[in-house]
Amino acid sequence: MNNHYHCPMPLDAIGALALGHKIEAINIVRKEKALSLKEAKALVEAYERDNPDLYPEPIKDTSSKFLWLGLGAMFGCSAFVTWTLLNLH
Repeated sequence: MNNHYHCPMPLDAIGALALGHKIEAINIVRKEKALSLKEAKALVEAYERDNPDLYPEPIKDTSSKFLWLGLGAMFGCSAFVTWTLLNLH
């Protein structure tokens, strides 16, 4: 095994990975560690495997559910008011 895989990752590369920029992270590693493309890619992928919590879980957007619920409630209320007014006359 090559000794390059045991050298620490540059902080800039870790930041790029955390933002989901894997290619940028590989380029940073290549430049700062003077590695070949293959070696830099292997180092970045090894870091990803060793740090599975690197990528945060996406936040689930529930606002669209509330939007549809609100629109449905408004439609239901307006339908009820319209029906009531039509039946009064």
